[in-house]
Amino acid sequence: MMNEYSAAHVPHAERARYWSQSVTATLFPLSADIREPSRFNGRLRQWDLATTSLSHFLTEGVRYRRERHHLKRIADEDLLITFALRSGTEFSQGGVSLTCKKDHFIVQRGSLPYEFGHADANELLVLKVRAGDLTRHVRSIDRFSSCAFDAGRGIGRLLLDTLRSLPRHLGQSDRRMHARLGSHVVELVGLALEGDERIVASGESTVKRAHLARIERFIRQHLHERSLAPETIAAGCGISVRYLHDLFSGDGLTIGRWIRELRLKAAREQLSDVARRETIAEIAYRWGFGDQAQFSRHFRAQFGVTPREVRRRAGLGGQDGSGPGGTETLHLLPRPG
Repeated sequence: MMNEYSAAHVPHAERARYWSQSVTATLFPLSADIREPSRFNGRLRQWDLATTSLSHFLTEGVRYRRERHHLKRIADEDLLITFALRSGTEFSQGGVSLTCKKDHFIVQRGSLPYEFGHADANELLVLKVRAGDLTRHVRSIDRFSSCAFDAGRGIGRLLLDTLRSLPRHLGQSDRRMHARLGSHVVELVGLALEGDERIVASGESTVKRAHLARIERFIRQHLHERSLAPETIAAGCGISVRYLHDLFSGDGLTIGRWIRELRLKAAREQLSDVARRETIAEIAYRWGFGDQAQFSRHFRAQFGVTPREVRRRAGLGGQDGSGPGGTETLHLLPRPG
């Protein structure tokens, strides 16, 4: 489904307000300052991909401000991955100011105030993703807010080409597959960000980077194993348990919690997948949870809904492990010995 907004037929005196409302409805609350309302024109199109969306902007010069009063109702943080396709843009957030040249992109955090704009006519592609979805593929998003990334070569180019062609493919695909397409796009974003040489070298020693890369690879390879624990990770990576915890201490997230969040996100993706027919208990067990009741508590605390509600929204209410009359049966699975 596509949503479209155009300022072409809006009176000049009302265009700034109309454009602010249009962008707010598409992305999140912010204000738009238009330098020349009498000459301003803008068109905005948006396509939904479940928890991800893609927007295409064609506008004259404009400046956007996301201020503290716009942040009052934030639950899950959203990120904007913004590509400048016709002229450069200016962006400032958290004390960092960036110039994003044509065919480059930046990461904007929705949980903090910022200013973003361009003086000349521009074309933008804006991918809106949940921060939690991106952290399935990268360890920390804090490293990305101080860089403009090249979309003219390598994985960045592949990402941009994919986004440009996405609207055409969406019209030719089953809507039930759009969530999976969104997941693949977010994974590609992670590859483009992590592949940048400046990120690889951002404030971490060569030895520390090597350890972190090996730890992350080990965890993702063994994420489904219920026996995965700091001791097994440290042994598998040839480091001490204490050093393992020290490596993660700078991100404000324990390794145990990071593993649990990765597992919950993987389980949510499978619960939402119409092609899968496993029960909730089977999916919970696959991702390292031995007790479905415990899994449901963690799941609801993380996402604000129960696994059964996610399954029902995906149209798979009959595959949720429910008992007679729709009452959810909690199966206790054996704990690791």
